[in-house]
Amino acid sequence: MAEGSRGIQSVEVSGRILRAFVKTAEPMMLKDLAELADLKPAQCHAYLTSLKNVGLVHQDWATGYYSPGPLALRLGVSWLRANPQTSRAIDGLKALTETYGVMSLITVWGEFGPTIAHTYAGLTQATLNLRQGSIFSVTGTAAGRLFPAYGKNPAIEALCEAEIARKSEHLAIGEQITREAFSEKIEEVRACGYAIAEGRPIPGINAIGAPVFSETGDLAFVISMIGKAENLSTEAGSDTVENLLSLAKDLSPDTINNSQQVPA
Repeated sequence: MAEGSRGIQSVEVSGRILRAFVKTAEPMMLKDLAELADLKPAQCHAYLTSLKNVGLVHQDWATGYYSPGPLALRLGVSWLRANPQTSRAIDGLKALTETYGVMSLITVWGEFGPTIAHTYAGLTQATLNLRQGSIFSVTGTAAGRLFPAYGKNPAIEALCEAEIARKSEHLAIGEQITREAFSEKIEEVRACGYAIAEGRPIPGINAIGAPVFSETGDLAFVISMIGKAENLSTEAGSDTVENLLSLAKDLSPDTINNSQQVPA
């Protein structure tokens, strides 16, 4: 808060509770949530009641655990839609999903690594257990490997080391990989400008990921498609690869495309 300006304390306290959900990325008991938000349980409960009333928090009736509510999800979607680059990505990925019958995703770098910010499943891929907030392995998935290949955040390298050493504190979707195999994968990604996964970590399921850059040249987010191998070819030059790369190029500024030397 800027010096000299006044805010509403109750709103700021509510923000501490919401940040606790972001930090843990999982449903929590009242006592754990209160501790993380630095509140007494009774005080935290009062705030949670108000947050439930407006839809920012949900409480499971069976377990009593708290989690972000439907309004929190809609706020996230509205943020994506308000950003011209991600809004265009959503529309472009929807078209690819409907063309190939696969799931499409937008993945961003979050507090715990590559985090799904948007999914579109169409009518055929609802059985894949991928949703907003799911975390990908940075070393063991197609989308995840694009962050060490093109990202500049120091936390990326640290997470890579933790995953390879099997010391990561958070459960993420992805295969376990050796340091040598990971280095080879990153070289392949940088050489061709995209990442693939064939039947791993999910048997019979392929994935293709492509980087999207910001005006400053940083990796803004990753777009990807994931689906049954018979629907999603990962072969170089295939329609699925070329159309995803074309969308990523269209979403990135021309000057960035040239400087990053990502193949067209």
